[in-house]
Amino acid sequence: MGAVKVDTQKQARAYEVKYCLNDSAGVKALLRDRHRIAERRYSGDTAACDIIIDLHSAIESAGLTERQAEAIAWVYGRDLTQKVAAGIMGVAQQNVAAAIDRAAEAIASVYARWEYGEITVEYTEDNEMEAA
Repeated sequence: MGAVKVDTQKQARAYEVKYCLNDSAGVKALLRDRHRIAERRYSGDTAACDIIIDLHSAIESAGLTERQAEAIAWVYGRDLTQKVAAGIMGVAQQNVAAAIDRAAEAIASVYARWEYGEITVEYTEDNEMEAA
């Protein structure tokens, strides 16, 4: 008899993350996981493409100050800590945190205006292992 490769434990390794995009905490979580979501595009996940495009549009539509955009870019784009980003930007870490808070609120207000609500992204351990 032949062997069949069936992943019987796939569901055990799957989990979902919900992002409530009309509040700043949900926006920060989405920004934090942006790289993982973007990677899913290469496996044919068209919803991931939509999420990333909408995030970019929301950031552009939020009317962020230069300092807020820079803080978002360093912390969430380059995955630096707020302390390292503050050193690069020449400000205190508290200023970076405040800029990120205001930026997340502005982005959340764009999503609220769009009536975007909540999105759910499913991750599996396999995706996490590939990303690591």
